[in-house]
Amino acid sequence: MSDKRSIENMSDELDGIMDRTRARTEEVSPVIPEEESRSRAERNADEISRRMQERRARGEVSPESEETPVKLTDVSEIDMQLTGKILERTGEYERAVDIPNDLSYEERSEMLRKARSKKVDAFKLKRSSDEADKDDGDESGSRHSGQHEFENYGDEKNVLRDILQVKSNLTVRMCVLLFAGIFTLLLALANDLSLPLVTIFDKVENPSTFMFTNTILGIAAIAVSYTVIVEGMKNLFRGRADCDSLAAAGILITVLTGIITLFEPSIVRQQFYHVYTTTAIFGLVFNTLGKLMIVKRTERNFRFVAEGFDKYAVATVDDEDIAGKMTGGVLNDFPELAAMRKTEFIKDFMKNSYSTDVADLYSRRMTPIILIVSLAVGLLSLAFEKSTAGTTERIFNIFGVVSGTITLCSSLSLMLIVNIPLGRAQNKYLRYSGVMLGYSAVDKFSDTNSVLIDAEQLFPRSMVDIKNLKLIGSTKIEECILYAASLSCQAGSILSSAFYKILRGKTEMLCPVESYIYEDGLGLSGWIENKRVLLGSRQLMMNHSIEGLPTLAKEEEYAKGNFVLYLSVSGVVSMLFVVEAKASLSVSKWLRELGRNGIVSVIRTVDGFIDREFVSKLFDVDPDMIKLLPFRFHKDYLKETDYTPEVSSPMLCSGHFPSFAMLLTGTKRLKQISTLGVAIQAGACVLGFGISLVMTLLGTFGQLTPTFIFIYNMAFLLITIFAQKQRV
Repeated sequence: MSDKRSIENMSDELDGIMDRTRARTEEVSPVIPEEESRSRAERNADEISRRMQERRARGEVSPESEETPVKLTDVSEIDMQLTGKILERTGEYERAVDIPNDLSYEERSEMLRKARSKKVDAFKLKRSSDEADKDDGDESGSRHSGQHEFENYGDEKNVLRDILQVKSNLTVRMCVLLFAGIFTLLLALANDLSLPLVTIFDKVENPSTFMFTNTILGIAAIAVSYTVIVEGMKNLFRGRADCDSLAAAGILITVLTGIITLFEPSIVRQQFYHVYTTTAIFGLVFNTLGKLMIVKRTERNFRFVAEGFDKYAVATVDDEDIAGKMTGGVLNDFPELAAMRKTEFIKDFMKNSYSTDVADLYSRRMTPIILIVSLAVGLLSLAFEKSTAGTTERIFNIFGVVSGTITLCSSLSLMLIVNIPLGRAQNKYLRYSGVMLGYSAVDKFSDTNSVLIDAEQLFPRSMVDIKNLKLIGSTKIEECILYAASLSCQAGSILSSAFYKILRGKTEMLCPVESYIYEDGLGLSGWIENKRVLLGSRQLMMNHSIEGLPTLAKEEEYAKGNFVLYLSVSGVVSMLFVVEAKASLSVSKWLRELGRNGIVSVIRTVDGFIDREFVSKLFDVDPDMIKLLPFRFHKDYLKETDYTPEVSSPMLCSGHFPSFAMLLTGTKRLKQISTLGVAIQAGACVLGFGISLVMTLLGTFGQLTPTFIFIYNMAFLLITIFAQKQRV
């Protein structure tokens, strides 16, 4: 601080000397020559430098206290440290309230108060209607309650931790439910089939112990599955019943029946009355098993998606007009056009992984019907059950019949009719770098009837090669190759990889292409170094009156069964390329598979030798399932397949055609399999209604023992799994 004060005092002293000198000079001459002024400034600088050196020598000024002067020529060079302090302009400033001067003080104050209150109201933060709709409309939220949505790659650990936590909880629940279910099953089998049994659990000898054990195990099942019970009943009362609702209704009515029976346990000795705890608990077992399969599938998908590989989201072309134009002439139906879009991040991962499926839709319709019909059958038992005597037994019988009917029609395998085939398909897709997150993919893509494909996807590297070339004109061979390679690479031709091999990967040698067009079915036309360059078929050259073409006989001699492309420069043919194209076995397989599933392949190409007949013959595909996209729609193609930083999609792949086609055909197959499973379960439910009604009308409902109802449900579970496996 003292050093700085000394410097300031020195500066003030010099200023005084300069002022006195200036005053004396002005007395002599009113104008000081520029040379004299400059020399005086230099003398002042020398004096300051000399005095500073003396002070340094005496140790009065340390080097750290000095500041190096900075030369600034413009105000924009000054760092004012305003970064992060300037607010973004979002609109015009609101003008101040215009208050007339002739008003009284009270009136003017009131106007100001109203103006301020409006600003305060406008400043209050309100939740947007879109956010509210999103929160209220997410019907799959109960399946992943408490789990983080995958919103960025920095959140990987949190999301994976939540998935593993849910998996752990479901595993514990499954263990408890299996114990309870197996124990009650052994009790049911022993009592119904007169198998050896510990006397204490015999319902004839010890009805109280038998009922207490079943009821306690049922309550334990409810305790470990309380989320299923709560969410299932909530959805039921909201009119959005799901698989949880059906399982919750079964276990609740069964346990309620058991609790009531505890007041009169001796009634279980009667042949007309049973408690169906076993089937109700196994309903929760299979519900938990289905959820465990969902979580394991989500874990595998997440570990794959979180890896750093090229991601292509499977998306639909939402613009109906563009989709209609691209598929015009090959579709007689509404176009459902799918394409691949390169992206870095897949949004809504958890939402799509835990999406509702066809089993939930079945439950939404059937759960209320099952409950109503079961209640109706229970009331009918009042009139037709002959074994009951007295009001108490009749009331007990109603609960038994309702419980038995619900468990008979509860479709235990409902959670498995989608998750078993979906899990099996997932293992297959992951081997080919394809991911199907959940059943929402089936809902979105199972009606697809057309796909957008680039010809480069049909011809992987080494499938197209330049077998020979012949110089025809006077243009140098190196120049011809560079022109052809530049035009091919710029336009996205399937010859790009072949030219890349010729140039040994030195793409910096390519010439800039000013502009190009693709003449449909003929080839490319562009401008390079102010020269008109054509690369295409013989017909393209003839259409442009290109000179120097060889005869057809010579062309066939050069081709030897392959394709011939010509390069012309400035109106003269310069080179002939002999091109060999081969079909990949995997591409051929999945291109045919698309055709068998009624999906038309719309192919973008800029190569003159590719046409419908060529593609049909090379890949052994029905020509009616192939369309070449006209050049006028290439911009629309690029728009629909262009890179997007993040996309919400239930399916993604690595960009290879086989995995893309596999996913699309898989959605159609999964829809058929799931529909078949629902049909079998619906048939089992209707048959169960019929059995309950007939047995009630005959007064023999007591013959529907817990063992019979359990075996009935297991039989239809095996039938469903077997039938679905035959359709794979």
